[in-house]
Amino acid sequence: MDFSTSTSAEKKGSVHHDTHAQPPDFIVREHWKYQSMRKAELESDPKIFDLSKRDSFSEEQNDIWRPAGAIPAARIRQACETYAGGKPLREPTQDVPYFEHRDFPGLQVIPGLLPPETQVLFTSCLMHRDLADPEHKINLQADFEIPYPPKSSSDPQRFDNSFFSRDRASSQDMLIPKDSSKTKPLNNEQFLYTKLRWLTLGDQYDWPTRSYAQHATPFPADLSTLVTGLFPHIRPESGVVLMYGAKDFMPVHRDVSEQCQRALASFSVGCDGIFIMARGKDNGEGDNAPKTVAIRVRSGDCVHLDGEARWAWHAMARTIPSTCPPHLADWPVGTPGATPQEQKIYKKWIGYMGTKRINVSCRQVWD
Repeated sequence: MDFSTSTSAEKKGSVHHDTHAQPPDFIVREHWKYQSMRKAELESDPKIFDLSKRDSFSEEQNDIWRPAGAIPAARIRQACETYAGGKPLREPTQDVPYFEHRDFPGLQVIPGLLPPETQVLFTSCLMHRDLADPEHKINLQADFEIPYPPKSSSDPQRFDNSFFSRDRASSQDMLIPKDSSKTKPLNNEQFLYTKLRWLTLGDQYDWPTRSYAQHATPFPADLSTLVTGLFPHIRPESGVVLMYGAKDFMPVHRDVSEQCQRALASFSVGCDGIFIMARGKDNGEGDNAPKTVAIRVRSGDCVHLDGEARWAWHAMARTIPSTCPPHLADWPVGTPGATPQEQKIYKKWIGYMGTKRINVSCRQVWD
């Protein structure tokens, strides 16, 4: 399969699914199994696939995960350098192979797609710039008055106004509840470390109604260029950014609110996570027999969903703490282009990403 000529880009017509359907019991049980496992058990579980260690796969595992192609080094370099405003990558790039699961057509994993320096910039753009833009919804807007930083730079990769430019517990930057009888004020540390759950980019996903509002706010142009540069068949209109702490997870669900059949690219940065997917029915037989797969996703990995896998039940069963790679573990220290004064301020937040996992699913919503 060649992503540059993916047939998914040619599919037309809306799709309709029951957005309130309940997942089969067998994947719910699988979800809770991985949630409750100890870290040592995760390391030794033979049913968890880690594509970064494919060189040590058994013959059976290699039959399950079959080579599906590679993204050329030149395409990766061009996309990442364009994303960085033309700044050259410090390290050389290589072709990155991707693999498709034998029993889940359209489930493709691209291990190590984003180079380390692109991961740092990716995190910085999301957590400095996009989080500080009130046009992008976050989970706390409905319940709190949020003192957003003022915009002062026209450069999309200058992060001079950010929630991370503030003190962790300053009284003047508190998030004030709209109903003080139900909720207490939050300082910045409580907001960013424990209460922030999600951010939406571009066409806004409304979680209560499980639907999209068309063209609510522009999708970030540089992120769009990165996604399309890597996957020419994807025109991103919405990005769902999920922030996970050490004990956070995403329950079993399907992505069935979009009105088109295009592919989806889901990027991970920060700590590792256990991603699971299922097909079939409880007590089903033959093609409907219950099947699950568990994948360990690492910082820089991308999961590409197309075809049947695009509408499958899936979940992020858990985050694995203390697995953030060194190039991100101290973030926001190391933010690209930060002045000495900004770096001094960021040291107050050193290690934020060492406790976090960020997942960004970029998708086309409309035909």
